[in-house]
Amino acid sequence: MRALISAVLTSISLLASTPVSAVPSAQAPAPPGRQDSPQTAAKPERNPDDGWFFYRDPREEEKKKTPPPKPAVPAAPTDMSEKVGSAEWIQKNLPRIMMDAINNPKDREKVELYGYVQKLAMDKSEQFANTYIRVMSANPALDETISNPTSTFALRELDSKRDTERAAVLQEIAKTTGLWYFFRSDCPYCHRQNPLLDLLQQDSGISILPISLDHQPLQDGSYPNWVADSGQGQYLGVTSTPTLFMVHPSTGQLVSLAVGQRSLPDIERRIIEISRDQNWIDEATYQRAMKGMPQRFITDAFDPSSIDDPNDPKQVLDALRRAGMHGEAQQAATLDDLQKATGSNATPWKGSE
Repeated sequence: MRALISAVLTSISLLASTPVSAVPSAQAPAPPGRQDSPQTAAKPERNPDDGWFFYRDPREEEKKKTPPPKPAVPAAPTDMSEKVGSAEWIQKNLPRIMMDAINNPKDREKVELYGYVQKLAMDKSEQFANTYIRVMSANPALDETISNPTSTFALRELDSKRDTERAAVLQEIAKTTGLWYFFRSDCPYCHRQNPLLDLLQQDSGISILPISLDHQPLQDGSYPNWVADSGQGQYLGVTSTPTLFMVHPSTGQLVSLAVGQRSLPDIERRIIEISRDQNWIDEATYQRAMKGMPQRFITDAFDPSSIDDPNDPKQVLDALRRAGMHGEAQQAATLDDLQKATGSNATPWKGSE
């Protein structure tokens, strides 16, 4: 018994003298599902050159080189390439001066500058307009109110003259042309068109050939001398009534005049326009009918080859004056100059001198 107790005590003393680090520690089993894989459990290889620092500062990223800031663009200076106050100078600088004043509304000088430049532009414009009106009214070649009057009494007189000339021109056209009138017997628009065609025929004397597309006469009894369509309508593509064609027998030309019901002035105008377009009348006759008088255009008489130096304003003006309504007529003169030029008393109310 004593031997057993002695052996136990000896074992206890041996355990007490053994270092703690030498005793293997019991490792608790990892909970299920939390076992580390060999890849994650393995410690990363250490680079001997790194030393024993536990933390390494990350390498500083190279700072991107930022471009230097662009210098502020100063406000555009006033363009002095043109004469200050000229139209070119105002056109180039007025918008900038205006925006500068708007952006600096408390700057009285900038606002005042804009006001003066704006007033300068308006004054120059008004002076030009006044001179333009005086020059146009004093020059018959440039005065549009001669051919296009604006006063009431002049317009009334022009309308009367135009009606007279138009009737005369239509009578001239009627001597060499005629109308083909395509209709249907039951066409209501044809019945309304018939009285207008009767007036046209009475006033101008133009011949009208009525052609029935359905081979039946008009229900109102108009145009008893009608003829049945024998293919002309189909050949000309007539699908609606009334339809009018203008015929020029000497040349054999056929031109569409109107489709559908038209007013008498519209038909007369179309007859004149087609006649001019087909050269059945000349330009002067056309202008008489449309304007009441022959029109003269500067382009008809302007001769650019008469100008030696196109950059010389005087030569260009002289060439345009020659092409004007009164040719090289004096725009202004004195009574003494007129008397010297004619060699006689040009001012009879002054008496003989």
